[in-house]
Amino acid sequence: MSVPHDRAHLRTEHRNPRTMRLHDLSVAECVETIQREDRAVLDALDNARPALVALLEDAAPRFAAGGRLVYFGAGTSGRLGVLDASEAPPTFQVAPDRVIGLIAGGDPSLRRSSEGREDDPRGAVDELDALRLDERDTVIGIASGGTTPYVRGGLTHL
Repeated sequence: MSVPHDRAHLRTEHRNPRTMRLHDLSVAECVETIQREDRAVLDALDNARPALVALLEDAAPRFAAGGRLVYFGAGTSGRLGVLDASEAPPTFQVAPDRVIGLIAGGDPSLRRSSEGREDDPRGAVDELDALRLDERDTVIGIASGGTTPYVRGGLTHL
């Protein structure tokens, strides 16, 4: 699969060179390598802490006033948003319609890849419009590389 030229520079569009030879490592070395890569995620979150705090400080009072949290994304990013939304009711005792996850290609894309759906910049528009969003709602577009047309198009529409 070729990488679109506008995203070819992104690390998220390439294999991780530190994990390409996992099959040559012992089980212990594999676990160590994966844990090291997982720690890199936490480091990235540390760097993003001010932005995360600002987002949450903005969203929390609107959610408390009856607003909703809406995640939308494509591929694995979209799946993780849907997963998080589906865990909110049992974990935080909120109604299922308060935390919503949308994925490019709809529910079938949760189990099977819908490669072309992420490239449609108008793909999220109808789904977002159907939610009848208002000023209390918080919408989060999830795209690991920040360039997914489905997500960028949806955010631009808002």
